[in-house]
Amino acid sequence: MAKIIVIYQEPKDVDEFKNYYENNHMALVKDVPNVMNAEVNYVTAAMNTDENYFLTATIEFSSKEQLEEAMQSPAWAKVSEDGQNMMKFLNEPPLLLITE
Repeated sequence: MAKIIVIYQEPKDVDEFKNYYENNHMALVKDVPNVMNAEVNYVTAAMNTDENYFLTATIEFSSKEQLEEAMQSPAWAKVSEDGQNMMKFLNEPPLLLITE
């Protein structure tokens, strides 16, 4: 299994960000091919760091090859483009991790 994990710090406006993220951005993620599961979790505690983490998103694929294929798709391009739209809510870009 391969995953994309996205970690966001607290946004400028929590309510506006949550509304946009849940209703717009995640709808685009669900259109990406090969996605087995996409999950959003709100951070309630972050240990061993001074960072103010707010949200994590985990997108699961059956393999690294399936993940790589998805990242080349037009649907993933829309997700990436929408990431720029979300910057108005954020102080800095999210951290993206690819795991296997």
